[in-house]
Amino acid sequence: MDDAVLLLAILGLFMVLFVFTVYLLYFILIYRRHGNVFNYLRAIETTQKFVAFLPSTSVIINTYNEAKIIRRKIENISRLNYPQEKLEVLVIDDCSSDGTGDVAEKALTDFKINGKVLRNALRLGLNKSMNSAFSSVSNDVVCVTDSDALLDENALKIAVAVLQSFEGAGGVTGKIVPVYSVSDVATVSEDSYRFYYDNCMLSESSLHSAFPGNGPFLVFNKWLVSSIPADYGSTDANIAMKIVKSGRRFLYVPEALIYEPVPEKISQQRLQKVRRARRLIQVFLHNIDVLGNKRFGKFGTIIFPLKFLMHVICPPLVFLGLAFVFLGVALSEVLALKLGLLLFFFLMLGIVLFCKRVGRFLVSFILHQAYLLMGFLLSYKKSVYWKIIDRR
Repeated sequence: MDDAVLLLAILGLFMVLFVFTVYLLYFILIYRRHGNVFNYLRAIETTQKFVAFLPSTSVIINTYNEAKIIRRKIENISRLNYPQEKLEVLVIDDCSSDGTGDVAEKALTDFKINGKVLRNALRLGLNKSMNSAFSSVSNDVVCVTDSDALLDENALKIAVAVLQSFEGAGGVTGKIVPVYSVSDVATVSEDSYRFYYDNCMLSESSLHSAFPGNGPFLVFNKWLVSSIPADYGSTDANIAMKIVKSGRRFLYVPEALIYEPVPEKISQQRLQKVRRARRLIQVFLHNIDVLGNKRFGKFGTIIFPLKFLMHVICPPLVFLGLAFVFLGVALSEVLALKLGLLLFFFLMLGIVLFCKRVGRFLVSFILHQAYLLMGFLLSYKKSVYWKIIDRR
């Protein structure tokens, strides 16, 4: 009995350590900033300098009951360092009940922006609304951006320049700068997550393509993405996957900044992260043909397999492993095993309390593994509707 219990605890510990090792090794790989990353950064910097022509661009903003913030978003678009005569703004009002469409129309007029409001007679949801907008855009370059995210004045110009001139580019995403007023567990964990995620996307872009990208700001060629799946998956992941499958690259450009308000409470963060995780995992599961596929270069052989492992396999493993460890210790009659677990617990607590940087990463890691696991368990549900999360 004791041998079986001990074996269970060891198996659980191995599973947990395996997950930590996967993330740690991936982080070490990306944080080294090897030659590929430096070359990529130099290339996108050079690309931006030598672009003389900026094409006409269509900006799509999806909304649902966002009357309080849509005017500010449209004003933000009007202040971009981009020729306003080359911008077309399409605001999708997904059957809002708070007058979002009326506010948007007035803002477009007030700020003298070429654009219109597309009103859905029935609630369609994000993906179907996006497909409707794709059929209405007039330009070959499309920018998708969220109503609550504010773009740096040069974000669109930089992204379009890279899209136009970087060899093989089919889509571009930018860097999210989290905006919050309270420093708490949710916001601190978001900062740690963003640091890790940004470095991941930078390294991935140097190898082939970033995945999945940052949904609040996506710029791409219309002819590569005429539609996305109507009933599953996140916008950014679906668009990135379409671009990669077309033979092009989807690039992360850290100079293109997006200021996004983030949830300041764990309850709000959980709602947002689980929803995003569910939709992202759906894209992983529906594109299993990319896994290990040499046709997609290093994206198929390195990036997608590792991301699949980290997002789909690791979360169940880490919590199953923890369950095995605690179950094994609880059933064991070996005092040393119980003391060892207690010592490990206090060690982790000490790291969280006294080694702030490492502790924040640890807390962020556990939280996001939990969100991914919940998203995985809910991934069978269709992604149809969305609503803005109150972050106050």
